Amino acid sequence: MTDPAADHDWAHRLPHLLWELSTLTTLLSEAELADSPLTSAGIGILDLVHSQPGITVAEIARRTPKTPQAISQVSGRLEKLGYLERRLAGGRGVALHITPDGTKARTDGNRREAAFDDRLRDALGADRYEQLRTLLDEATPIVRRINARDPRT
Repeated sequence: MTDPAADHDWAHRLPHLLWELSTLTTLLSEAELADSPLTSAGIGILDLVHSQPGITVAEIARRTPKTPQAISQVSGRLEKLGYLERRLAGGRGVALHITPDGTKARTDGNRREAAFDDRLRDALGADRYEQLRTLLDEATPIVRRINARDPRT
């Protein structure tokens, strides 16, 4: 027989709560993009490539919590959609560049994600929304320092 107190304790531990919230918000965010070929990860990559033309898959992987293989898979899909181009980058591997269609898709994807963010703000209330955002912004570098294997620390 399971111990109800242990189940309750597990369900209220911070890693579980963060996992649950992340899963729920990811599902809802992806639902906003359901009629689009983009995913949240794809929008994130388009944002990085837009702001830093010529960035490599390895550089993106170092800046995000994704493996190089995952970044390569998403960027390959974006390339097939005509949103990214790969070009040789003298000695640094393959550089990624956003196309005009990628810029349009990025703008639309960001608009959709911003609308979802506005709904989250409305549901939480402006003060709680800002408190949560601030706590998460502050917690990210702290948790990275705990993870000694994270090269960004």
